[in-house]
Amino acid sequence: MLRPEVRLVILDEPFRCLDREKRRTLLERTSQYWQEATLLFISHYVGDTQTFYRVLVVEEGRVVEDEIPTKLMQQDSRYRALLEAEKAVRQELWESAQWRHLWLEKGRLSEKKPNDKDCI
Repeated sequence: MLRPEVRLVILDEPFRCLDREKRRTLLERTSQYWQEATLLFISHYVGDTQTFYRVLVVEEGRVVEDEIPTKLMQQDSRYRALLEAEKAVRQELWESAQWRHLWLEKGRLSEKKPNDKDCI
């Protein structure tokens, strides 16, 4: 399965349920491991795609956008709208007083205010 000489690697939500920092680390390692291959990375975490060479936005089974992420961010694009919505939801959830932020570290449960790095 982890053959380095492949030409196409398809990863469908490979790092689902991991925190943002772990996803980024694993994505970097994945990109390095298969650096000569085309990497088709399917994800609902839109923010994870900002460093990609190319992004396809698919809606209802159709490709609606196909471009470099930085160009899509400069336009009134669906990609940009998805990124902004993801950021707004993350901020609303993490900053809401309705939620308690509990952390389990070294077998101890504590409450603390999260920083942006902790956000999923």
